[in-house]
Amino acid sequence: ALKGKYSTRKHVLVVDDNTMMLKLIKEHLHEVYDVATAVSGKIALKFLERKKTDLILLDYEMPEENGPAVLAQLRANEETKDIPVVFLTGVTETKKSYLLKPVNRDKLLSTIKKLIG
Repeated sequence: ALKGKYSTRKHVLVVDDNTMMLKLIKEHLHEVYDVATAVSGKIALKFLERKKTDLILLDYEMPEENGPAVLAQLRANEETKDIPVVFLTGVTETKKSYLLKPVNRDKLLSTIKKLIG
C-alpha cells in the first residue's frame, strides 16, 4: 500500500522513552524512510490502530511497558503481528534482531534494508 499520496517510501515507527534517542534515529533515517516516533508502547499501539508501518524499532528497556511486553501485544494483534520488530538496547545480545545503542547509522540502515528493503 502506498503511504501518503505520493510517497512510496517505507515507513518506520521508532518507540523509545528517550526523546533525544528518537530525534537521533529520526535524523539517521529520514532521508530514506518516513519516520514516526512514539515515547511509549501505549502511544505506539494507539498509532498503529490508525496507521500502518513497515517496521518497528523498539526500545528494549522502557518504564511501564518494556520492549518485550509491547512486542507481545503486537504479536497478539492480527493487524500488527507480521510487522518486523528490531529491538534497540543498551544490553549486549547476540540475536540478530537487536541493535546496540548508541546506534550506528550505517548498521541501522543496513538492518532495516535487510528486513523491508
